[in-house]
Amino acid sequence: MNRHSLIFCVFTFVCLLLSGGPLPADDNTPSPEPDQAALAREKALQQVQDELQDVERRWYGLTRLRVGYPQKFSAGFGAIFVELPSDTDCSTGCSLRGWHFEVEPGLYGVQGSVGWGKLTGQTGGTKRLMHTVYLGWAVRGVVLRTYGDYRITPIASTLAGVEGSFTIVRINFSAGLLRALSSDGADDWVVTAGIGFGF
Repeated sequence: MNRHSLIFCVFTFVCLLLSGGPLPADDNTPSPEPDQAALAREKALQQVQDELQDVERRWYGLTRLRVGYPQKFSAGFGAIFVELPSDTDCSTGCSLRGWHFEVEPGLYGVQGSVGWGKLTGQTGGTKRLMHTVYLGWAVRGVVLRTYGDYRITPIASTLAGVEGSFTIVRINFSAGLLRALSSDGADDWVVTAGIGFGF
């Protein structure tokens, strides 16, 4: 390189520095890597949004056979109403939570209930009947009408109150505290209890 070329290069370099212009980029400089954590967060957020948009309302049938006081023997039939992703298949198992109702006629009384509960179970080939409940709990408001000559205190009364129910591997335990609607006496409180199958 001759002297004039060297002076010209130095002059050009100084001019670029003074003007604040960018230096020529090196074509071999690697481009910055995308933020993998940010990409994962964006993908997870998109997946949640897709699932929330793809939700449908469903109902599943519920049953319960029970031995207890004061109904003695009873059989309950009802349904639970839930919201689930449309691709959820409860035939092999799923988790449900929502409002439910049940009507339970028995040997010495009939009970109606409405409440909130959560359960894990499966419908098998029935599609809509939750015949196997592995684990579940519920809190229900109940109205019970007793009848017959069974020794109940009070006898032939309409009672209302609250019931708790717990199911583990199909075995159901329940207990409630009810009060007679037709009287205001202190003796008109009834504690109910039962054990059976279902939810």
